[in-house]
Amino acid sequence: MTPVNITNKIKLLNCVNVINIKMQSGGFAMKQEKQQRFSIRKYAVGAASVLIGFAFQAQAVAADGVTPTTTENQPTIHTVSDSPQASENLTTEETPKAEIQPEAPKTVEAETPSTDKLANLPKTEEKPQAQEEVSSTPSEKEEVATPTSAEKEISDKKSEDLSPKKEELKDADSKESNIDKTDQPEADKDKPAKKDETKAEADKPATESRKERDATQNEKLAKRKIVSIDAGRKYFSPEQLKEIIDKAKEYGYTDLHLLVGNDGLRFMLDDMSMKVGDKTYSSDDVKRAIEHGTNAYYNDPNGNHLTESQMTDLINYAKDKGIGVIPTVNSPGHMDAILNAMKELGIENPNFDYFGKKSERTVDLNNKQAVDFTKTLIDKYANYFSNKSEIFNIGLDEYANDATNAKGWSVLQADKYYPNEGYPEKGYEKFISYANDLARIVKSHGLKPMAFNDGIYYNSDTSFGSFDKDIIVSMWTGGWGGYDVASSKLLAEKGHQILNTNDAWYYVLGRNADGQGWYNLDQGLNGIKNTPITSVPKTEGADVPFIGGMVAAWADTPSARYSPSRLFKLMRHFANANAEYFAADYQSAEQALNEVPKDLNRYTAESVNAVKEAEKAIRSLDSNLSRAQQDTIDQAIAKLQEAISQLIFTPEAQKEEDAKRELEKLNKNKVISIDAGRKYFSLDQLKRIVDKASELGYSDAHLLLGNDGLRFLLDDMTITANGKTYASDDVKKAIIEGTKAYYDDPNGTALTQAEVTELVKYAKEKGIGLIPAINSPGHMDAMLVAMEKLGIANPQANFDKVSKTTMDLENQEALNFTKALIGKYMDYFADKSKIFNYGTDEYANDATNAQGWYYLKWYGLYNKFADYSNSLAAMAKERGLQPMAFNDGFYYEDKDDVQFDKDVLISYWSKGWWGYNLASPQYLASKGYKFLNTNGDWYYILGQKPEDGGGFLKKAIENTGKTPFNQLASTKYPEVDLPTVGSMLSIWADRPSAEYKEEEIFELMTAFADHNKDYFRANYNALREAVAKIPTNLDGYSTESIAALKAAKDGLNLNLNRSKQAELDALVDKLKTALKGLKPAATHLGSLDENELAANIENRPELLVKTEEIPFEVIKKDNPNLPAGQEKVVKAGVLGERTSYISVLTENGKSTETVLDSQVTKEAVNQVVEVGAPVTHKGDESGLAATSDAKPRLDVQEEVIPFTTVTRETDQLPKGQSRVVTEGVNGRLNHFYSVTTVTDGTEVKTLVTSVVAQAAVTQVVEVGTLVTHVGDENGQAAVKEEKPAQEIPSVPTPVTEEKPKLDIPNEPAPATLPAEENKALPQGPAPVATEKKLPETGSLHSAGLVVAGLMTTLAAYGLTKRKED
Repeated sequence: MTPVNITNKIKLLNCVNVINIKMQSGGFAMKQEKQQRFSIRKYAVGAASVLIGFAFQAQAVAADGVTPTTTENQPTIHTVSDSPQASENLTTEETPKAEIQPEAPKTVEAETPSTDKLANLPKTEEKPQAQEEVSSTPSEKEEVATPTSAEKEISDKKSEDLSPKKEELKDADSKESNIDKTDQPEADKDKPAKKDETKAEADKPATESRKERDATQNEKLAKRKIVSIDAGRKYFSPEQLKEIIDKAKEYGYTDLHLLVGNDGLRFMLDDMSMKVGDKTYSSDDVKRAIEHGTNAYYNDPNGNHLTESQMTDLINYAKDKGIGVIPTVNSPGHMDAILNAMKELGIENPNFDYFGKKSERTVDLNNKQAVDFTKTLIDKYANYFSNKSEIFNIGLDEYANDATNAKGWSVLQADKYYPNEGYPEKGYEKFISYANDLARIVKSHGLKPMAFNDGIYYNSDTSFGSFDKDIIVSMWTGGWGGYDVASSKLLAEKGHQILNTNDAWYYVLGRNADGQGWYNLDQGLNGIKNTPITSVPKTEGADVPFIGGMVAAWADTPSARYSPSRLFKLMRHFANANAEYFAADYQSAEQALNEVPKDLNRYTAESVNAVKEAEKAIRSLDSNLSRAQQDTIDQAIAKLQEAISQLIFTPEAQKEEDAKRELEKLNKNKVISIDAGRKYFSLDQLKRIVDKASELGYSDAHLLLGNDGLRFLLDDMTITANGKTYASDDVKKAIIEGTKAYYDDPNGTALTQAEVTELVKYAKEKGIGLIPAINSPGHMDAMLVAMEKLGIANPQANFDKVSKTTMDLENQEALNFTKALIGKYMDYFADKSKIFNYGTDEYANDATNAQGWYYLKWYGLYNKFADYSNSLAAMAKERGLQPMAFNDGFYYEDKDDVQFDKDVLISYWSKGWWGYNLASPQYLASKGYKFLNTNGDWYYILGQKPEDGGGFLKKAIENTGKTPFNQLASTKYPEVDLPTVGSMLSIWADRPSAEYKEEEIFELMTAFADHNKDYFRANYNALREAVAKIPTNLDGYSTESIAALKAAKDGLNLNLNRSKQAELDALVDKLKTALKGLKPAATHLGSLDENELAANIENRPELLVKTEEIPFEVIKKDNPNLPAGQEKVVKAGVLGERTSYISVLTENGKSTETVLDSQVTKEAVNQVVEVGAPVTHKGDESGLAATSDAKPRLDVQEEVIPFTTVTRETDQLPKGQSRVVTEGVNGRLNHFYSVTTVTDGTEVKTLVTSVVAQAAVTQVVEVGTLVTHVGDENGQAAVKEEKPAQEIPSVPTPVTEEKPKLDIPNEPAPATLPAEENKALPQGPAPVATEKKLPETGSLHSAGLVVAGLMTTLAAYGLTKRKED
C-alpha cells in the first residue's frame, strides 16, 4: 500500500454519514442507524456568531466565523491530541455532509480511489475539529480542541434542532427529551411532575416517606466519589499525596485513583525480578530499565518513583482516613517508560508500527515477547495490591493515538473489513483478548478490573468478540469527530458497571484559566457547575446506572507546576456541586469533641452541664448525613465550642491555670539578635551582651555569623564539593579576603573556633542558648568573592545587574559549594545549639530594586529557591537541629507555587511593602508553620538616625512599649493570635562602620524586657552567685545549719517573671542568711574520766568567708579624632571579686586554716581608654580628623544627562509615518565636592558622591507598519501585520515611557523600612523587552536629602567618606 492510499484511508474516517455495518449471511448489510447531526461550539479564539446555511440536502456550517469549503465529497481531516485537549489558537470548521449509501469495500475503492476504506467502518456522531490541508503522508499529531462529553451532548441537542428533515426533528426532539430526563439535576428529578403524584406522596405515612428518603439518601452516599491523580506522568511525593488524601477525607470522597503507570511508571516494588517465558530478568536490571524509561519520558527533578515502603505507608494512611486507593498501570497504550525499558532489556521492536510510523507509547499486540512481558509486569503489580485495594485499573485507552492521528481503534478494526490491505491482522480481536487476559490476571488476585471506555466495543461494533463483563468501565468520553466510542447504554447492556468519569470535570495541571488550553481549570469548574454527577457521557437517552463519579487531574505536561490549592478547589467544587452524594465532614465534629477538657472537675457544675448537653447533641448526630446537610453538623459544633468557651474554673483551678499560663509565657523564647556577620564583635563584647541578656531574663542570643560578611572560621575549613577538595587554608584565605572586600573592620575579621566554643560554654553557664545564623542565598557577599577566588565562575545572580549579595540558583557548582560549607557549620553546632538559622531573606535586592522574589517567579526560578531552602532544612534536621529561616521567600504573595518544608521555624519580621508582597502570617500559619516573632518594629540599626528612615534607637525603644510581645508584623494582637515560640529583638549593622555603643544596646534590651515582664524571667544572677557560694562539701557542718540551708534551697522558685523580682530577692536573702548560718560541727565531745584531770573542751571550726578584689586591665586605643595626648575613658573598668570559704580550727591556741572552696564570683571588666593620636596633616584621606581651623565646605556642580530615543513599531499608523509619543527630557546629575583649604591657601576639591537629581526621560517615537489592501471585494478592513506578542503583566509606572511591565501591586510604602540600608521603594517602569530585563522599580534618594545629609555631616564631624554597605 502506498503512502497516498494510507492518507486517503485516514481522510475517509471523517466521512459525514453515521453507518452501522453488520454481518448478515456472509456479506455486509449497511444500515443507517442515526440521522445526520451537526455539532456547533464556540472555541476560545473564534467570533461569537455562527453562520448556518442549508443548500439542497447538505448543510454548510461555519463556526467561529470560519466559512467551510463546500466541495462535494471533499473529506475533512480531524487531528486529535493523544488525550483530547485543545490548543487555544485553532479554528474549527465542518464540511457539509450528504446522505450516501456505502457499498462494499472494494467497490468504494474502485469508485473513489483517493479515499480511505476505513471511512465505511461503523461510527457515531462527529464533532467539529480543526481542518488542515491534506498531505500525502500521515501528518504529525496536533493538539486540537475536542469537546467534552457534556459539551458533546449539548452540542448534539442543538444540532438536531437545526436539521431540515421532519424525521430528524422528531428523532432529535425525542432524544433531547430523554437526555434532559437523564442529565437533569437530581433535585429536579425528585420533584413530582403532577398534582396527583403530589397528593399521593402527601397521603403516604410520614414514616414511610422518611424511609424512602433515607433509602435514596443512603443510595447516593453509597456511590463512589473518586479523585484521580496522574502520578505516572508527574512525580507526586508521599507528602503531597497524603495532603490530597486529607482533603479527600475532608470533602467526603471515598477513593484516590492513582495512576502510577501512565506514560511514565513511577512506582517500584522492592523485588522487580520477572520470569517471562524462558527468560529471567533480574530485579536490578528491571528497576534500572524502568527508571531510565521514565526519565526518558520526563526526568522529573522532584523524583523518579515511589518505593514499595512509601506506597504501603500511603495505603495504610489512606485506610486510616477511610479512603481507598485504586491503582492504575495503563496498557497497551500510554506505555512510554515500559516500552523503553523493554528495549533496554533486549526485547526488540516492542512499539506498535503504523505503516512505518512507530508509536512511542503503545505496545505491538503482535509482539508476543513484549505482550508477555507487559502481562507479567501487571501481574506483579496486581499481586502487590491484592488485599490492599479493591479495584485495579488496567487502562486500555487511546491505542496508538500518536501514530494514527487518534484513529488507533479504527486501525485495529480495519483488517476485518479490508483484509490484506496492511492493517493489523485481527488487531481488534487481539486487543479484546489482551484486555480479557489482564482482567483475568487482576481477578486472580482478588481485585476488580477497571478500564477506560474508549476502546471497549469501539464504534458500537460487537461483532469482534466480547469483553469480560466484570470490567468496570470508567466512562470518560462520548467520543468526538472520528473517535466513535460505544455508548454507555450499550456498555451497561453488556453487563458492565459504569464509573462516571465525565471529561467535563477534567483539569490538566498548568492550564489554570480560560485561554490556557483544553481542560483548563476554569473549563473544569464550569463543567462541574453544569454537569452533575448523574450525567454519564453518551447515554443515548437511557437511564444508565452508575457506581459513582470521578473527577480527574491530569499531567499531560509533566513539567507544569502542581498547585495544591487549584486541585483542592476542583475537588471542593465537585463535592459541593454534588453535595447529596458526598458524606458530610465529621472530622471537624471529632476535633470539636477532642477539644472538650479531659478533667471537667476543674470547672463549675453549671458550665459543665452546658458542655455535656452540646457534646451529647454531636454524638447523637445521624452518621449518614450528606455534605448538603453539613450545616446540621456545623451548628452542633458551634454550640459545643461556645459551651467550652464559657467553662468557668473553680477558684482552686483558676489559681492553677494562672500559674500554668504564667509558666507558658516564661517558656517562650526571648532572643537578642546581633549582626556579627557585617560587623566584627569581639568575644569580650559578646560575653557582655550575654551577661546583660542573662540579667534581663532573655533565653537566647541569635548570632548572625554569616550575613554579607562571614566572621567565623572553623579550625578545619576543608570543603569537598564538585568532585574536588578545597584546602582548608585556601578556603580560610578566600573567606577572609571576601569578608574584607565587604567591610575591612579595623577591630577584627573573624572569630576563631576556640572563641565561639568558649562563648557557647559561657552562655550556657548564664542560662543563654546560642542560635547561629549563616545566611544564604542572599547576603553572601563574602562567600561569593571567596568562591570566585577558589575558581567557581560567576556565582552571583544576574538580573538588572550582577548582584553583589546573592548566589545564582542555576549555578550548580556554587550551590554545591555553599551547601557543603553550611553543612560544615551545622556539623559544628549540632551538639552546641538547638536551632540553626539558614537565612533565605532578601533575594538579590541589590540587583532587582528589592523585587527579587518577583523576579524569581517571573523567570521561572522560584522552584529552585524552594528546592534550595528545603535542602538546607533537611540538612539541619539530619543533624538534630531545628531549621529556622526568615519569612521573606516562603510562599511569596500567599501563593503555593511550590512547597516548602513545614518543619522550618519562621522568623517573621515583615509582611513587606509596596512591590514586596511577602506571605501573610495568617497564610503561613494555615500551612502549619510556627513563628519566632521578629517584628521589624523593634529593629535598631547601628548608627541609624531619624532622618535616615526607620530603625533608629528612639523609635525602637518606643515600639517595645507599643508593639505587644506576640504581635506579628501586619497583625493586631490579641485579635490575631498565631502560634509563636517567642520573640526576637534585633540589632543590625547595615552600616558596619557605624560605632557600636554598648549602652544603647543595653538600653533597648532593658526596655524590651521591662515592657514584657510577664515573659521575661526575673534577674537570677544574685541567686546564681549565692548558690555558687554554697560549699560543695557540707560534711564539716552541723546538722541544724545544713537543714536550714536545705529548707532555703527547697523554697526557691525558679519560674518567677520580671514583675516578681522582689519575691525572688526575698528568697535569695533567705538563702544568704542560711548560708551565713552554716556552723561547723564539733570535733570531740569530752567527759570526766577517772584517769583524767578534766574533760576535753568541745572544739568547733569556724567558717571564714573572705573576698578579694580582682583588678581590671586598662586597654588603650588610639583615636585620631582626639587631640594628641588627651585621653577619654570609653568604658569604665570594674573590679572583679573572688570569694573563698575557709574553715578555721583553733586548738591549743593555734589556728589552722583550710580552704574549702574558692570561686570567681564576679568577673573583672577591663577599662577601655582612647588616646589622642597626633595629626599628621590636615584633610587626611585615611580618615584622620581635620584640624579645627580647616572645616570643609560643600560645592555642588550640575551635569546634564542627555535623553535617549527609542523607536518602536505600531500598527496604528500607516507604514512610513512616525510620531513622537513621549518627548525626551534631559536629566540632571549633581556632583558633590568637599573643598578644603590647606596651609598654603590652596583649595583641595574631593568628590564625595554623585546623585541623579532628575532622571532623563526617554523619547519614544512610533513608526507605522500598517499596510492597507485596496479593492477588497469582501469589504474587509485593512489588514494589519500581525506580530506575536508576549503577554507581560502591567505595572503602574511614574514615567511616560511605554515598556512591557511587570504586575507589581500598587500599595503605599511604609513610613519606615527595616533592616536593609536605604532600602529602595519599588516604583517605575518595566524593562524594554529586547534588553531581557525586569523593571527598575527602586527610587534613588532625592538630591535635596543628600545635600541636607552632607551639610549636616560636614558641619558636625568633618568630611567622612560614605562607605557603601
